[in-house]
Amino acid sequence: MPQNPKPAQNPRKILVILGHPNEGSFNQAISDAYVHALDGAPCEVETLELGKADFDPVLRFGYSKRMAGDPFVTRSQELVTWADHLMVVFPVWWSQMPALLKGWFYRVCTPGFAYNRNGFRSVKHLAGRTATVITTAQAPAWWLAVSGNSLHRLTKRQILGMCGIKVTGRLAYGMAHSKADTEERRAVFLDKVRTAARRDSARR
Repeated sequence: MPQNPKPAQNPRKILVILGHPNEGSFNQAISDAYVHALDGAPCEVETLELGKADFDPVLRFGYSKRMAGDPFVTRSQELVTWADHLMVVFPVWWSQMPALLKGWFYRVCTPGFAYNRNGFRSVKHLAGRTATVITTAQAPAWWLAVSGNSLHRLTKRQILGMCGIKVTGRLAYGMAHSKADTEERRAVFLDKVRTAARRDSARR
């Protein structure tokens, strides 16, 4: 039996994770649009805005030794256990997620909580949960999906997938901070975000 089985729940519980450290970013607008689109929907919503959190994202000892307890890490694990759907939004920097979000995954999705190794396979303690991944980048959106070291593939398979969380939705906003990055184009993308939120709230 998984250590953290998917809870039987109605209404649906959704956890929104904002991985951009800047409160005034477009990622913040995406997170807000997603959350506001769930107003009145048959679901409960919690948010984790990592840029506002007071926690150490550095895994100081690797996995050789446990770090001291951290209230935000503990709260994050409680919310991941509580949720049956996660929405993660973050920018792509140097073909990677921000160090803040990567450190959050390091500190929160630890062996024993999110997974355990069994030889070359992992025992997935968060199985049954789903996720939507939303990214922004200066590169074209199509490049994020087809590049050989795709961050989307890494997030889907090696991070969330290793824990048993199935990615059921993905949105990518490309060409950020270019001449093509207009307010009108952002508004169209935010409409797609709202549609994704309503879909996620209705999914069973």
